[in-house]
Amino acid sequence: MSEHKHTSNNGLTQKEMLLMVLEGQEKINERIDSLHEKVNTKMSRQEFTGLFVGFAALAAVVNQLM
Repeated sequence: MSEHKHTSNNGLTQKEMLLMVLEGQEKINERIDSLHEKVNTKMSRQEFTGLFVGFAALAAVVNQLM
């Protein structure tokens, strides 16, 4: 039996196109992972505000004790 390949307008088989899509998806996933790591290393506004309020409360307590 002869193997029948379906080609699209650009001459690539469905398998070749699928492999290209999967490679592109892999690159997108790597980029998302990279951006996710960057976001997780930065302090959020909520974290900063919490630390600021904590230090202000500590300073107020220390001020009252002196």
